[in-house]
Amino acid sequence: MAHLALDPLRNRSRRRRRRAPVGAVLALALVLGALVATSGPAGADAPNLVSGSGITVTATRWISGRTLEADIATGLVAANAVNGPHRIRITLPTDYFQRPTTRYPVLYLLHGGAGGSSAQWTTGGGAAEVITAGKPVITVMPDGGKVGWFTNWVNQPSGAQRWADFYLTQVIPWVDANLRTIAAKDGRAIAGLSMGGYGAVRLAQDRPDLFASVASFSGAVDLGDAGTRTVITEQAVQNGFPSDGPFGNPFWPLDGTWNAQDPMRRPTRLSGLQVLLYAGAGIHDADVLERTMGQSADRFSRTLTANGVPNFWWMYGRPGPTVPFGCDGGHNFSCWNFALNDALPRMLTVLRAPGTTPPPAGTNLVANTGFESGLSPWQCAGTCGVDSGAGLSRSGAGNGWARSTSGWNDLHQTVAVTPGRTYRITGWIRSSANTSSGYFGLRTPTGQVVAEQRFGRFDAYTQLTVTAPAGSSTSLVAFAGVWANGDTWLQLDDVAVVAL
Repeated sequence: MAHLALDPLRNRSRRRRRRAPVGAVLALALVLGALVATSGPAGADAPNLVSGSGITVTATRWISGRTLEADIATGLVAANAVNGPHRIRITLPTDYFQRPTTRYPVLYLLHGGAGGSSAQWTTGGGAAEVITAGKPVITVMPDGGKVGWFTNWVNQPSGAQRWADFYLTQVIPWVDANLRTIAAKDGRAIAGLSMGGYGAVRLAQDRPDLFASVASFSGAVDLGDAGTRTVITEQAVQNGFPSDGPFGNPFWPLDGTWNAQDPMRRPTRLSGLQVLLYAGAGIHDADVLERTMGQSADRFSRTLTANGVPNFWWMYGRPGPTVPFGCDGGHNFSCWNFALNDALPRMLTVLRAPGTTPPPAGTNLVANTGFESGLSPWQCAGTCGVDSGAGLSRSGAGNGWARSTSGWNDLHQTVAVTPGRTYRITGWIRSSANTSSGYFGLRTPTGQVVAEQRFGRFDAYTQLTVTAPAGSSTSLVAFAGVWANGDTWLQLDDVAVVAL
């Protein structure tokens, strides 16, 4: 395992002879699709892809009748971090231009490492156009770098590689601002192959509020595996970067970042999401690469199950299903195309159907508004919890609390919002006599306050109201917290965030 490379193109020469002529027909369709006139659909102009959310658009072009490509630049990713120009490809639904007022869910589809790029799923072996034809989904294929690993690099001496921030704080808002998307959790799925399989799971674990479904195809979902660590560090060096670039030192006890970003150690972050896992047994016994990815997926599935997270896991063996792409069980597109073809209809069962509108004005976007069901999905900064049946709530039996003798302590929950709309947050707060620096409001997921109200001592529950514009954000964080100075506390109940 010392010299593996997670190269999605590496095993092609060792495929078994395919027995299904359907696969050849689909492959021919893919090639012909790429040769369609690059002016786009007849009578349709390209969507006006404009700069925003930290992304600068320098050019756009049609790759085929349904796939559009944009050349971009961002301060979060250096130009030398990608294979060729930095680009994003977008495959539109077949009827996108025939339904000019319809909004569609989005599938973010990530490529592999060691030579991968945004072109891989359409003209680099992938059959994304064929698979999504007739499906009501926008497919977005951003670049993930030569060996970006969809993480914010620990060591960046050759230029910025903040891939997680690029995807979560720039790409998603940019896509929602430029295309007719359903800009909500149930309007997004994310999937990827090999390096991108890790990236899909990693980003979904970072921001489960943004996605309804996540799928990994032969993904490196166990960063604790010694062989996987060897691959990642060797790939970094092979591409001219330091071995400790993506995740830092891989050796104990200095491997804290590897452990912190290991999907195996964060299974419950996927609670409530549809989780789909695919891998093969390798094209032969010596195919250590795919066998390792299959073993990793199996461990991850078992870990999810043990932690109460339902998941779908298909070990398709060797050879895999021959129809329609001739999957041979290896680490290649014959199987990744099969996996995407199987996963997409499953994803569509949890994604919102096109044409439906966002929740109407006045709908409360907060879950567990009165803490009657425990703490989740509320989260803590510092020390917080729930009182239940203690007679301390404003209504019902529960209320939340934050309490400490020092530092910042809050209760917060992320809610999906629609870019361009204005939102109002209300909540009822009671606080300790020494409270002087309490804050209630909305902030971005990166911590930037959008709007807040400062409060002090409240002997009885008092309602606070704050109004804030979503701007380009697709999610905001509702929060109530205090800066503690001695024993300082707040109690929170009946929180609501509504669109105006």
